[in-house]
Amino acid sequence: MTGKTPEAILRSDGFFAGNFPVSEIDTSAIGHTRLDTDLVSISESFSFGFQNSGIMINGNIFTVGVSSACKTRNVLKDVLETGDVAEDLFIDKNRLYWTNPAVTSSDETEAPLSKDARRTWQYIKGSKRCLRESSNGHRYVYTEGAIPMIDKWYDPARTILTSEGRFSRSTHLVRDLQTERIRLLSPVETERLNEFPDNWTEEFIINGEICKTPKNVRYFEMGNALIVGLIS
Repeated sequence: MTGKTPEAILRSDGFFAGNFPVSEIDTSAIGHTRLDTDLVSISESFSFGFQNSGIMINGNIFTVGVSSACKTRNVLKDVLETGDVAEDLFIDKNRLYWTNPAVTSSDETEAPLSKDARRTWQYIKGSKRCLRESSNGHRYVYTEGAIPMIDKWYDPARTILTSEGRFSRSTHLVRDLQTERIRLLSPVETERLNEFPDNWTEEFIINGEICKTPKNVRYFEMGNALIVGLIS
């Protein structure tokens, strides 16, 4: 990157610029600060107004607001399987909601919810207020914001984490293209999101023998993977 301006790196010459092109940058709007070399000072007093794009070069931080110049984009629907998928990917209706489907929050500061209510996707992805107690006996109200319960076909997918496929806030729930029932992503779909060939993780070799990879391991591997297109 030697000799290239921060503007050029952000607009056209940087690692992300080819895959995430941006419109022209107003150079007068680029913010700049230099990072202190003292970690204690950074921890105690560093403050800076970051915008939605930026870069750091030798301790110099540059940031600027940019808008996308992408003419096309991939969405979640592009990777979904169009045929039959394994039945165990579908969510039991009793595990979807604990109350009216329109409800996106829960408040347990007065009384706790039942164990069955907490084991629903509506609960785990919704906003929460509940009482907790620290190790020293201090009681406090824990809060958490809501995230969309069902990921939309025409939105970009969220980042896949190693907990994908498990009962977790970060796990994707999608509406099946064929049946419109709510389900988990298939291992193949997570491979496609990371731009791997279909069934890249389906098999592994141990002691010279080809074995089938457990589904939870396939999810973990894709949660731990990098996106092929960016790396190439």
